[in-house]
Amino acid sequence: MKLGLSTWSLLGIDVYSAVKSIGDAGIGYVELWGEFPHAYPGWVDEKRLRDALSPYGMTVSVHAPFTDLNPASPDPELRKAIGKALVRSVEMAARIGASIMTVHPGSVHSEKLVGGSAEAAIATIKGMVEAAGGALSVNVENQAKSTSMYHYPLGSTLESLEGLLAGVGGAKCTVDTGHAHASGLDPKEVLDRLGAKVTEAHLSDNSGTADDHLIPGQGSAPLEGFMKRVAGTDALVCLELNPHVYGEREVLWGFEATRAKFDRLR
Repeated sequence: MKLGLSTWSLLGIDVYSAVKSIGDAGIGYVELWGEFPHAYPGWVDEKRLRDALSPYGMTVSVHAPFTDLNPASPDPELRKAIGKALVRSVEMAARIGASIMTVHPGSVHSEKLVGGSAEAAIATIKGMVEAAGGALSVNVENQAKSTSMYHYPLGSTLESLEGLLAGVGGAKCTVDTGHAHASGLDPKEVLDRLGAKVTEAHLSDNSGTADDHLIPGQGSAPLEGFMKRVAGTDALVCLELNPHVYGEREVLWGFEATRAKFDRLR
């Protein structure tokens, strides 16, 4: 297991400065936030980003953009454009040497559309896997369940997540502990159920009602069993801490506190 930090946790500074802060802290793994204003294709200066990464020799992963990109969209023309944008992200991730790109499978706003939207998301993610060509892994992330009757996120139940992974075939899984807890799932149960499919984890805590992205131990998620279990694997574990709650010092303190917890559990 390798513990790292997402640049989203330092969203208040630019991605190059975030990489430097993480590298200077001696952290050996970074996940680049693939959204504006961080590592979005065409926005970020790829050479400058590679130069920022190069002194540290860190393992790199990328979180695919999702704010305006819904792989489950019922509109075929929109899905075509979304697929192209996600492929551009995959290609950029490969150029900067990332080993994993994690993608949200998307959502729809009517329960009647869930079946068809899952097929659409599978087709879009398959396109990402094909574009990766084995240069990096494309990982499907479990999403948080919604309490709204107008919002149906795919992959928010174990059954839905398993169906997506089976449909894509070549994809792996990123288990998000915050999403699991907010959905009423024990993160360890998700990890146990999916086994070797899980090659990355997004680690954070919350109160069980919202995806708060708190430092582990500051919420109510049952994380100890998950952390003990994932510590015995080869998975990358990325700490995702809320940049609207924590400043840079608190984020780095949270990383060290989490690393100490893992050390005690080993």
